[in-house]
Amino acid sequence: MEKAEEPHIGSIDVDLALDAEKLADGRYAELLKALLDTRRYQQADEAFKLYAEVDLKDGHPPVRVDVDFLKSPDAKTKKNKPKFTENFRPLDASGCSAAFEHPEVVVITGKMIKGQTNRVQLRVASIADFLIMKSYALANRDKPKDAYDLCFCLDHYPGGLKELAANWKKRAAMKDVIKAIGVLKEKFAAVDAYGPGQVVEFYNSANVEEQERQARRAYELVQEFLKHAG
Repeated sequence: MEKAEEPHIGSIDVDLALDAEKLADGRYAELLKALLDTRRYQQADEAFKLYAEVDLKDGHPPVRVDVDFLKSPDAKTKKNKPKFTENFRPLDASGCSAAFEHPEVVVITGKMIKGQTNRVQLRVASIADFLIMKSYALANRDKPKDAYDLCFCLDHYPGGLKELAANWKKRAAMKDVIKAIGVLKEKFAAVDAYGPGQVVEFYNSANVEEQERQARRAYELVQEFLKHAG
């Protein structure tokens, strides 16, 4: 959503959703080997994470960019032997399967870690499916940015909030959509509920009136979305 009036705060990590059922016959090991062979990535302490050190050439220490490997808890996987990387396994992330429903291709132009300019195509979760994943995240962890991301999408989606809601309504019988709607109803049940409070916590404003405005806006956005999605 590059044309949003309010720029998104951005992120310095990457979530890589794996269609784990298709990564049999050693393909998972091949994927890890391809990344590690670039010598840009290192294995983190967490079993599901690689990371890269990116020097922005701004006089500050390099920025650490994490790459988290995720899969659906419902995915049926086979254990491959021998293992290419010991003690490495994707993290079970509820709602992760939504990323594969209607992925979109985006084109990104920028500098690689080593400084060369490049243009690449990436398959990313659609905004409607991203909202499903963020709803699951709201239910499963305490990270204010989840609520911020969700409300930002509702507020700035180019097609409008109703278009996103219509996408969910078409899939109203799907398990993931049913679960996501239930989470949003619970977390945004009132202006002083958990969801709006997370948005306020993310912005971290010292102005009480601004906090109240942020909570009210978050509540109203989600309620409007639910009105058209249910």
